[in-house]
Amino acid sequence: MLALIEKLSQNELRIFKAVYEKGPVSRVRLARGLNLGRAAVTLHIKRLMKLGLILEVGKGITTERRGRREVLLATNPDAGIILAVHISLTHVHSGLINLNGRIIISEKRSFPESADPETILNLVVDNLQLMIKKYQKDSNRIFGIGVALPGVIDYKTGVVREKTRNGWEGFNLKHYFEQKLHLQTLVENDVKAVTLGEFYLGSGRHINDLVCLWLRNGIGAGIINEGRLLRGYNSSAGEIGFNEFILDLPANKSILLKDKPRCWGDALSFTNIQKTIGRGIDEGWKTSLTLESKVEDLIESLKKDDPLALYIYNLIVKLLGPICCNLAYTFNPKLLVLNGPLFEHIPKIVDDVRYHMDQALLRTPLDTLNLKASLLGEEGILIGCAALHLEYIFKTSEDAVLI
Repeated sequence: MLALIEKLSQNELRIFKAVYEKGPVSRVRLARGLNLGRAAVTLHIKRLMKLGLILEVGKGITTERRGRREVLLATNPDAGIILAVHISLTHVHSGLINLNGRIIISEKRSFPESADPETILNLVVDNLQLMIKKYQKDSNRIFGIGVALPGVIDYKTGVVREKTRNGWEGFNLKHYFEQKLHLQTLVENDVKAVTLGEFYLGSGRHINDLVCLWLRNGIGAGIINEGRLLRGYNSSAGEIGFNEFILDLPANKSILLKDKPRCWGDALSFTNIQKTIGRGIDEGWKTSLTLESKVEDLIESLKKDDPLALYIYNLIVKLLGPICCNLAYTFNPKLLVLNGPLFEHIPKIVDDVRYHMDQALLRTPLDTLNLKASLLGEEGILIGCAALHLEYIFKTSEDAVLI
């Protein structure tokens, strides 16, 4: 499938990208928006339809100047699939995803953190092959494999650098998958992958300047600037979890910061939040939470107005407010997407974070900032793995200037 895409002309690729990003869209609008002749657009679209990449999906409204309703075009979501692999500290999530970001099938398996790469990945490859066979997917219609995992990843070579699963540093994931499955493999940091997922398939569609704040067992950020993912000089842009900056919560007054964490990621990690529950219990807070409670239990307790859960929640959002301000001041995005279980299951957290942001002094970047929770949910990183290939496909085409 990738070979087919690479054979498209520049204008065919521009049209395909425009239909993907702006569809359903008419031929007339494509010609006007891309500054192409209508005859040329018609010929290019005929070829794209023959290849199964786009479809006619309906008719638009009749304009005063034109008697006939214009036929609308959209991407064919089943034109091909992308294999996706999300490797976390505790499990591996793999699946097949179509061009619209719909997960056709997926499987999640837990592994010890000490498990070596090949033990895990051999099982992942076997599972992917079974999925392809079960859904009778033609290997010629597979765009490739997208892989995401925590840490600093050299996305050009596919080599894992640091701050990832124990024993994985130096492992070349790109080489491994391409040798096993003979498909182009793109490897990326998990936060950057989910940011691309938000940009192409989630809350950030059609928004060229956005930041995705990711909060799970740690904190990170992905940045889209003028429609492109910001990776940085050595692929470590967005690692805000390592900022050694303690905010306005003195350690001796906050159970969230009792162990004097050095950086944002330590303070807001789910591991620390779990420890914070234990500290609250030791201090005598009235609560239904226990020493074994996890973040999922904290979320459920919040729905019941549990006093300790509410107190910990308020400490978390008090930290998140200045962190979000810092991102807004540094990158000045139009949209800040909040991604993670807390944002997914506690709708009011967006308003509560905004409240703390409203206390900040510099207003211009904040007053124009849209703050949203992610639409992708817990499978966002897997969807982001598919978005790695959308980025690859579209990166050489000119930006669509559409209407």
